[in-house]
Amino acid sequence: MTDTPADPCKPDSNTEFFEALVRSAELGVVAVDARQRIIVFNEAAGRLARLEAGRVLQQSLHVLPAPLQQLFQETLTTGLPVVDRHIVLHPDSGQRCVVCATTARWGTEGNEIQAVLAVMQDLTAAQELEWRTTRLQRLASVGTLSAGVAHEIKNALVAIKSFSDLLLEKGEDLEMANLVGREVGRIDSLVSQLLRFAGPARPVFADVGVHASLENCVQLIQRQIKTRKIDLIVHFEAKEDTVRGDARQLEQAFLNLLLNAIDVLGEGGRLTVSSQVSVGTEFISKFEPKNRRPQIQILIQDTGPGIPPELLPNLFKAFITSKIGGTGLGLVITRRIIREHQGTVSVETAAGQGTTFKIALPLSHPAP
Repeated sequence: MTDTPADPCKPDSNTEFFEALVRSAELGVVAVDARQRIIVFNEAAGRLARLEAGRVLQQSLHVLPAPLQQLFQETLTTGLPVVDRHIVLHPDSGQRCVVCATTARWGTEGNEIQAVLAVMQDLTAAQELEWRTTRLQRLASVGTLSAGVAHEIKNALVAIKSFSDLLLEKGEDLEMANLVGREVGRIDSLVSQLLRFAGPARPVFADVGVHASLENCVQLIQRQIKTRKIDLIVHFEAKEDTVRGDARQLEQAFLNLLLNAIDVLGEGGRLTVSSQVSVGTEFISKFEPKNRRPQIQILIQDTGPGIPPELLPNLFKAFITSKIGGTGLGLVITRRIIREHQGTVSVETAAGQGTTFKIALPLSHPAP
């Protein structure tokens, strides 16, 4: 009669190969038999559980950390494996250990479970790295947000300074005073956004008249237009201009483009602000669905020198600018706002022939 070969799945068949494999494993390996005695416990498990491997063998399951005990009890009771469960060992200590544990039945005789095997992977270093990366990202966001807020405050202060000068020259003017008050409100909103550190403020959507918002922005730049002798042309061709959006944020985006155009024009030149309705995909992309609702397209054109070709690939990235003392954040903020309004912003430019920025926003009440 030949001997039946030992079943390597049963806990009493610990061959030298199996023992060597368990000892050398980088993962923590623990096995508990049906009487809740620890029958396998390698050094990696000892490092995770902070126990000496040689001293826990044949000891009760209760010498293990409580979260690990619960995993074994669960599988011993239900017979079901626990797969990739994250548990925290030593949560009350200053050096908590996060592990990913999996349990399985190990060896069965009839319906009886002979043992439960658990494999543990240390995730502490990975979680620490993730936490540090998240913290660095938040710190980077603070820097970008702060720079963006400073950029918008600077733009708002231009308008306040301009209208303050006019108020001094002309005396009391309620319309001018209202505009100044509105810009002061925008500064307050931006500073509050920075203090909350909640990232860019979520737009508050309502029906917005694009033409009215553009006219408000044009009023804000009148001082610079006159001082620099710029020829301003405003031509609204769109018959419908109502979009769902945040009027304050849309004006912020429009104002960024208008101030950029004034900066590049210097003395003289022409600035054109116009609108038209685009239907289908003509002004968007061939990849857009054919049944997309009509959009209003806003064009801000200048007759300046054009954008240098080397800047075009990174034009909408932070801190990319050709202006002396510029932050390079205006276009980044503008694109973010337009995208939040389900729109697009693009640019066409040619050396010596000027630049055209095109904004497309979906109409909320398109004309039939």
